[in-house]
Amino acid sequence: MKANKLGAILVSPSILFLSVILIIPLFYTIYISLYDMRYLQLGDFVGLKNYTKVFTSDAIMSSISITFIVTFVGLFISIITGTLLALWINSKKGFTAYIIQIVVLIPWVISMVVGALLWKWIFNNLGLLNYVLNAMGFQSVDVLGDPKMAPIALIFVIAWRTVGFAMVLILAGLKSIPKELEEAGQVDGANKWHTFWLIKLPLLKTPIMVTSIILMLSNFNNVDVPMVLTGGGPGGATNVITMELYHQGFVYFNFGVASALSFVVLLVNVLLITLYIRMVKYEI
Repeated sequence: MKANKLGAILVSPSILFLSVILIIPLFYTIYISLYDMRYLQLGDFVGLKNYTKVFTSDAIMSSISITFIVTFVGLFISIITGTLLALWINSKKGFTAYIIQIVVLIPWVISMVVGALLWKWIFNNLGLLNYVLNAMGFQSVDVLGDPKMAPIALIFVIAWRTVGFAMVLILAGLKSIPKELEEAGQVDGANKWHTFWLIKLPLLKTPIMVTSIILMLSNFNNVDVPMVLTGGGPGGATNVITMELYHQGFVYFNFGVASALSFVVLLVNVLLITLYIRMVKYEI
C-alpha cells in the first residue's frame, strides 16, 4: 500500500505536466469548437455547426484530398526507394556500405525547415535548377509557381526526407533474416528475384508495415515542409490539411472552425495510431 502511494506521488508531477500541456488544451479545443469564436472572442453557442462547415467547405475538402494524395504518394515513393536502397546496401560490405547509409540518412537527420528551404532555393526561378536548365539550353521552369508542378515538388521533398528512415528500418529487417534461408533457396535453384520475392519480402512484412504507419503519420501531419516550400500555393494547389488548419486559425482568425478541424484531424490520427499499434503486435 505504501509502495502504491509512493509511486503515485512520484508520477504525479508528470501527470500534472501532461495535463497542463495536453489534456486541458484538448478539452478546451473541443469546447471552443462548439462556439462561434473569432479573434479570440468567444461568441454564441453553435453546437455542431462548425463541424458542418468543416465537411461542407470546398476549401477544406480540397485540402483533405490533397493531403491524402501527398501522404500516400510520398509514402509509396519512400517505401519503394527505401527498400531498393536497403537491398543495395545489404549487398555491400565495409566502407562503401557505411558511406551510402550516411548519404541517404542526411535528409532525415537535418531539420525539415532547413531541408525545405534548401529545395525552395533550388526550385526558385533564379535557383540552381533553372541555372542548370539554362546552361543546357532549356527554358526556365517555374516549379513552385505552377499549380501542376508544385504538388509534385512537395511530394518529392517529403519523400526525399523520409526515404532514409525507411531504408534504415527495412535494412534492419534484412540484417535479421537468417543466411541459412537464402542458402537453402540457392540450393533449391532460386535466383536473386525468387530469393527476394519468396524469402526476403515475406520476412520484411513487419518492418515495412511499421515503417509505412510511422511515415503515414509523419506525412499527414507535416506542416513545416508545405509552409516553407509553397505556403499552400499556388492557388491552393498544395494547401494540405495542416496548412488549412493554420489558415483558419491564424489567417482568418476563425478559431471555432479551426478547433473543429483540429479535432477531426486528431480523430484521423487516432485511427492511424490504432492501426500502428496493431501492426506492431503483428508477428511473422
